[in-house]
Amino acid sequence: MGIALDEEATAMLEGMIGRLSRHVKREMHLLFGQSTLYDRLDAGLYHVFFGSEETASTRDWLDRYSSWNALDLVYMLLEAVYESAGIDWLEGHAASAVRTDAQLLPLLAAAHPLPDAELHAELLDCARYPEEFKQRTVLLLDSFWTHAFLPERERLAAIGAEGARKYEALFAEEPENAFARVARIDPMLVTKRTRVHVSYISQVCMFFNAAEWNEDACSWMSLGYFNDALERRQADKDMTEKFLKVIADKRRLDLLELLKSRNHYAGELAQLMALTPAAINYHTNLLIDLGLIRITKADGRIYYELDAEKLSSLMDQAKRTLLN
Repeated sequence: MGIALDEEATAMLEGMIGRLSRHVKREMHLLFGQSTLYDRLDAGLYHVFFGSEETASTRDWLDRYSSWNALDLVYMLLEAVYESAGIDWLEGHAASAVRTDAQLLPLLAAAHPLPDAELHAELLDCARYPEEFKQRTVLLLDSFWTHAFLPERERLAAIGAEGARKYEALFAEEPENAFARVARIDPMLVTKRTRVHVSYISQVCMFFNAAEWNEDACSWMSLGYFNDALERRQADKDMTEKFLKVIADKRRLDLLELLKSRNHYAGELAQLMALTPAAINYHTNLLIDLGLIRITKADGRIYYELDAEKLSSLMDQAKRTLLN
């Protein structure tokens, strides 16, 4: 996407990692993996979070997870992993039956090996010992909350509040643009009350959850703190494309070359370039639209004047877009 983590976020993440034990990091690697998809424990965490409007803080979220049925937590983990792998592991059984059957769940998992044999063996242990799995994950989440999250909580809250104010103003002033280029969703999807989370860690993020399994639950939208920067980058790309198309014509380059030395009126340009007045008008309009030239009046005539600063700015912008 062309957007790198800023220095504060990089330092924050490095600090979080440095405060975690090797055991916790190994457990996180196993249960969360390296993917940005919700394909392991994170899928269950999201389900727990979105399932209640009473979740007002991270601690509420973890307490809600701690009170969840252990077998159901294991089922959500397995379902996410098998769905990500593209494996139909339920063999026609209803999900509602599998997630409550402590004998059937491990049997189905054992019957459907994963390409990653080590991961499959770990998942089988989780399926066979659901209470132990729950204790492991509660310990893992509590350790991350205490050592990694709490030291950054106040700063994250402040940054999130800044982002909330920024997006609140943007959605109020330009709702169509905000939905299309910042949230990247169709506003018609928002059919009920929606809570918005502004993420600083996921600095570019467009996520919408309609909570379709529960008509009474509100929807959730997650936006990255720098989504608007991505929108600006797209606008820069659009402008660069337009600029390069305009200056790709030799006649317009010749026109800019003539205006570099001094201002000219239309008749002069037509004569010097051997073009009709209509053709001059066509080419100058394209350059005016980009702000590369402007119209001035002198001696009762209309002159065209080169905006050298604008040309330099667009050249720099093209360089940034193509090379950065």
